Amino acid sequence: MNKKEQNIGYIIPHTHWDREWRYPIWKNRMLLVEFMEELIEILDNDEDYHCFLLDGQVAPIEDYLEVRPEDGEKVKKYIRDGRIAVGPWYTLPDLYPLDGESLVRNLLKGIRVSKKYGDPLKVGYNSFGWGQTAQFPQIYKGFGMDFIICAKKVSEERAPESEFLWEAPDGTKVLTSRLGKHARGNFYFNTYLYAKYGINCLSSEYKYSPGLSGLAVHNADSGNCDEDFFMLESKKDFDPALLKKGLEDAWEAAGETVLKTHRLLLNGTDFSTPHPEMTEMIKALNKIDGNIQFINTGLEEYARKIHELVDLKQLRTIKGELRDGPACDCSGNALASRIYLKQLNKKVQNVLIHKAEPLSVIAGIMGKSYPKGFLDRAWKYALEAHPHDSINGVTQDKTADDVEHRLNQALEMGNVIYDKAASEIIKLIDLSRHNEKDALLVVFNPHPRPVSDIIKACICTPQSESIWNLKAIDSDGNDIGIQEISRDEKSYPVHDVEARPWPYFTDRHICYVNTGVIPAMGYKVIKFIPESNFKRNHFYWLEMRKSTGEYISHTDNVLENEYLRVEINSNGTLKVNDKKSGIEYNGLHYFEDSGDIGNYWAYYAPYNDKTYTSLTGRVQTWCEDNGPLSATIAVEYSMELPAYGHEAMYGIRGESKRSDETEILKIVSRITLKKASKRVDIKTIIKNNVKNHRLRVAFPTGIKAEYAAAAGHFAVDHRPGAPVRGKDGRYWPEMQTLPMQSFVDVNDSVRGIALLNNSLTEYELREDEKNTLYLTLFRAMGNMIVTWWEAVGVFPGKDGSQLLRTMEFEYSIYPHEGGWKQADVYGEAEKLNVPVAMYQISGSTAGTLPEKLGFLSVEPENLILSAFKKAEDRNSYILRLFNPTDEALSGKIKLAAKIKEAFITNLDEERITGLQLKTGELFIEAESNKIITVEVVI
Repeated sequence: MNKKEQNIGYIIPHTHWDREWRYPIWKNRMLLVEFMEELIEILDNDEDYHCFLLDGQVAPIEDYLEVRPEDGEKVKKYIRDGRIAVGPWYTLPDLYPLDGESLVRNLLKGIRVSKKYGDPLKVGYNSFGWGQTAQFPQIYKGFGMDFIICAKKVSEERAPESEFLWEAPDGTKVLTSRLGKHARGNFYFNTYLYAKYGINCLSSEYKYSPGLSGLAVHNADSGNCDEDFFMLESKKDFDPALLKKGLEDAWEAAGETVLKTHRLLLNGTDFSTPHPEMTEMIKALNKIDGNIQFINTGLEEYARKIHELVDLKQLRTIKGELRDGPACDCSGNALASRIYLKQLNKKVQNVLIHKAEPLSVIAGIMGKSYPKGFLDRAWKYALEAHPHDSINGVTQDKTADDVEHRLNQALEMGNVIYDKAASEIIKLIDLSRHNEKDALLVVFNPHPRPVSDIIKACICTPQSESIWNLKAIDSDGNDIGIQEISRDEKSYPVHDVEARPWPYFTDRHICYVNTGVIPAMGYKVIKFIPESNFKRNHFYWLEMRKSTGEYISHTDNVLENEYLRVEINSNGTLKVNDKKSGIEYNGLHYFEDSGDIGNYWAYYAPYNDKTYTSLTGRVQTWCEDNGPLSATIAVEYSMELPAYGHEAMYGIRGESKRSDETEILKIVSRITLKKASKRVDIKTIIKNNVKNHRLRVAFPTGIKAEYAAAAGHFAVDHRPGAPVRGKDGRYWPEMQTLPMQSFVDVNDSVRGIALLNNSLTEYELREDEKNTLYLTLFRAMGNMIVTWWEAVGVFPGKDGSQLLRTMEFEYSIYPHEGGWKQADVYGEAEKLNVPVAMYQISGSTAGTLPEKLGFLSVEPENLILSAFKKAEDRNSYILRLFNPTDEALSGKIKLAAKIKEAFITNLDEERITGLQLKTGELFIEAESNKIITVEVVI
C-alpha cells in the first residue's frame, strides 16, 4: 500500500440477483423478499449506509413490490435518495443469443422503469455478461453513459491494466474497467467473508460446518433428495482482528487499476445479502491504517473520480468484442445449450421487431390505434426471458419450462398484434372491382425493400363451387404462376361478433404461389381464378392433373433453377453448382457428432471421445412437391451413436468416455430449391434419443479465407479462422465455436458461401484442408448447476438439458460472388428470418388504398433497418438503422405519409439535431458501423 498519500477504497455493497437460476422463479422471489426486507431495515436504521447497488437492473424492484406493494413509497424514497441504485438494465440479459435491438429495448425499458422510482444508475454496468459485444461502447454512449464495468471477459494479456478505452467498430471509445482479480466479488471474498468466518473462502477450507456457519434445513421428502440445504439463521457479526489481512488481500487484488490511490472494492456475489455488518466493518477498517480511507458510496462517484484523475490518452485502447477464453471463464459454449429456447426467442424477436411493431406503426399512420399495451406486455414477457441464465437454460427444468412459457406468450401476442394490424390495413384496401365470391390473397412484405418470393399458401374455395384448378393473377393483371400440391375438404367456423360462428364448407388448396414483386414494406393483392371444376361424389374418374413439363427436379437426385444446380450425393452430401460463376462446391452438409460431458457453460469432450459423421452411414432420399416453382428432396440419415457419456468427476474419478451401448439417431433434412432463388433452403428435423453429445452440420467450403464474417449486434463481426494463440503458442479449442446472429459468411473477395439461419447461434471455421465451416445444432449434457467451485447442484432425474425431444432447424446455403456486402447477404438472411405474410379474404369492400402499395423504403441495401416503432415518450415514430459495412453510406428513407418534421436522436430517443426534408424523403449519412436513430413526426 502507498504510505505517502491518502488512499481511498470505494466499498460498494451489491448483490448479483438472478430472477431465476439455482431455484425457480417463486423460490427466488421468496429469497428476494427476505433480502429486500433486510435491506430496508438497514436503510431505516443506519444513516451511514449510503448506497446499495442492485446489480444494474430494476426488475427486482418490480418483483418485490408485486408481492409487497405496501413498501412502495419507502422503496421509492430510498431509490430517489440514491441509497438503492437501480438500472440501467431492466433485466440482466446474455448478449450473444439476443438481437442487438433486444439489448436496446432492455435499456429503454430499464431506464424508464427506474425513473418511476428515481434516477437510474448512469454507469454501463455489465458484470454479468457472458462475453461483451463489440458495439457495447456505442450502445452505452447512445444512452449517455461514459463509464463501463465489464466482465467475462477481457484477458490480462490484452488489458494488463484494469482500466482501458474500449473502442466499438464505429470508433466510439468509452472508459472501461474489468475490475481486477475476483472482479465484483473482490472485497466480499477477501475481506467480508474472511472477517466473518476466519477462513479463506477461495480455498478448500470453505465447507459447511454447523458450528461455524449455523443451522441449515433440508426438505427430507424423498422426492426432494437433490435439492439444496438452506441456512435458517446466518452469522451476522465479524472479528475486527481479521480485517487487516482481508483488507490487504482485497487492496492487492485491485492493484491492476491505473489509479492506485483510488480502488473500487465491490462487496457482493450471487444472492449475497445487503451486508448488515458493512457500516461497522468500514468504521473498523478506517482505524486499521490511516493512509486508507474507506467509504461507502455510489458507483457514479467512483466513475467521476476516475474520469477526473486519469489521463485517458495514456490508457490502452482495446477494440472489438471482449470474449477471451477459456470457455469456462466467459461461459463461451452456453450458446448451444437448451437450443430450443434460443430458437423460440429468435421467432419472438422476428415477429415483434420486424412484423408486429412496423405494421402497427403503418396502421397507426392510417388512423388506427397503436396497440401499445399489447406490445409492452409482449416485450415484458420477452425481456423476462432474456436474463443470461434464463435464455441459456442453465437451470433446473422447471425454470426452463417457465422461460419457454414466457417466450410462447410473447410469440402469440406478436402474431395476434400483426394479424390485427394486417386486418386493419386490409379493411382500407379498395376491392370493389372484385366479385364477393372471389378468392383474394393479400401478401405483406415486412422488409423495407421490394421482395419477390415463392410462398406456400392455403387457398379455400366454397365446396358449392367444386373448384379443381386455380390460376393466380396479381393486381397488375399478371399471371404469376401457381403450383398445386394438394386438395382436401375442410369446414371452418367463421367468427362473427354479431352472430354465432358461421359454418364455411370449403375445398382447401395447398399450393406454391409466385408473388411477383411486392413493394417495400407493403402489400399486393393476388386473385385466384377457377380453371376447372370436378364432380364431388364421383370415385372415378378423378380429375387428372396437368403439367407444363417444367420441374425444379428433372432427375431424382437433382434440383435446378436459373441460378443453382444441387445434386444429392450417395452419402447425403450436396454438390452445389453456382451456374453464373461456374464454381462448384462438393461434399456440403454432413453431420458430425462428438461426446459432450461438459456443463451448461463449457463444452468438454470425454478423454476417450468418439467422433462420428454421417459420411459413411445409411442414407435414404425421396422427392417432394416437385414442380415449376419449388421442389424438395428429403434425405434421411441414420447414425449409430453411443447412447450416453461417462463423466470423470473432477477430471480424474471414474471413466471418461462415450458408452458402448448405442442408439440409432435419425435425421431428416429437406433440401428445397425455389424458382429464381439464389439460395438452397434446408429444414432439418431431429428426434434426439442420445445423451451427452454435440451435433453439428459441416460444410467444406474450399475457400481460403482469413476471416469469417458473422452477423452480430449492429455490426458484422470479422473473426479469424486461425485460433487466437497465447504467448506459449497454444489456444483453447472450445473458444473456436463463435457467436452469430442470422448468418456467417466465408469469402475470398472473389467468391463466397454464406450460411443463413433463423434457429442457430454458433459456428466454427476450421483451418483444415477443406476450410470446413460448422454450424452447431445443439449440445446435450447433464443437469448440473455450478454455484461454487465445490458446491454443485446435480439433478440426475431431470433430463431437460439432454434435449430428448424433436427439434427443427432451418438454414440456407447461399453461394455468391464477391464479399458479403456485394452479395446482399444481410438481405437474404432477413428474408429467411422474416418471410412474406399472407391473408386470404373473400368479398369486396370499397376502400381508399390501392391493391398494391409500399409504406417504407430504405436505400441502399446494406443500410439495415433495426426498428420501426412508436417513440417511447412522444406521439411520433422511431426508425433505427445501422451500417454494418466498412465504408460510409448515404441513405434515403421514403415513407408513404406526410412527414411534419424529423430528428436524429440518441438511443434513449433524446433529440440531437433536426433533419432536412427533401420532397418528403429523408437523407442521412451513416458512417461505418454507425447506429442511426431517426424520429419522425407525422
